[in-house]
Amino acid sequence: MPELQLTGLESSLVGLPAWFDLEVGMSILRYGQRLAARQLLVNTLGNIAVRSHCPHWQREVVYTKHRGVSLEECGLEHLAVLDMQSDELLHGRFRPSLGHQMHREIMRCRPDVNATVHIHPNDVIAFFSVMQWSKMEYVSNDTALVMGKPPYILGEGVNVELDVSIISRCADDTNCIVMPSHGITCFGRDLSEAFHRAVAFTAEISRLITSQCLSAATGRSVVYASGEEVRHMYELGEQVIYGGMHT
Repeated sequence: MPELQLTGLESSLVGLPAWFDLEVGMSILRYGQRLAARQLLVNTLGNIAVRSHCPHWQREVVYTKHRGVSLEECGLEHLAVLDMQSDELLHGRFRPSLGHQMHREIMRCRPDVNATVHIHPNDVIAFFSVMQWSKMEYVSNDTALVMGKPPYILGEGVNVELDVSIISRCADDTNCIVMPSHGITCFGRDLSEAFHRAVAFTAEISRLITSQCLSAATGRSVVYASGEEVRHMYELGEQVIYGGMHT
């Protein structure tokens, strides 16, 4: 009798514990591929983390990829599950990278946050390396709606992955932490929201770069949204983007 050949998905299911939430695991793979399709993954250090309640352990856990593999390459066999409070590795061959402590601390500080996305977009790193902004400005009328709160831009050289104490001072006031020479970490109530904030912020930086290049070429000034307009967009975001569906 010929040996039964497993499909790629079936093969990756082998060895998963019965309590493993396949829907959460597959969502990490799916959004990892969406980030890759937008060319927002450039190495193994970007990551996604999702908080979930595990009935088996009767506690909150965090699903994420382990260190040493890119989200672009990630399969179910590369996922780790860790206890939210103790950080104990409950499932997986390896622990995630040191940056996992940043994701975990964001969720500890923000009970409403269930997903984080950390990426290193080329445009974001290039923009802040030159402009050195400490406060965000917008040229579009939609990005602030998606972000919901102002991004928190760290000082040059500050690494929130190494010093998570910074997070307790800023997490309530933002949905996006900007590390100027490193990348961004966006968070949301679910993975869709965190993903959209990451790609929206990256797109806004690309618009800013294009606007400033055109300004230099034409001599015309860049028109930024006013502070009042931006505050109004932050306030309206929930209703405009989600129609109150999260309330």
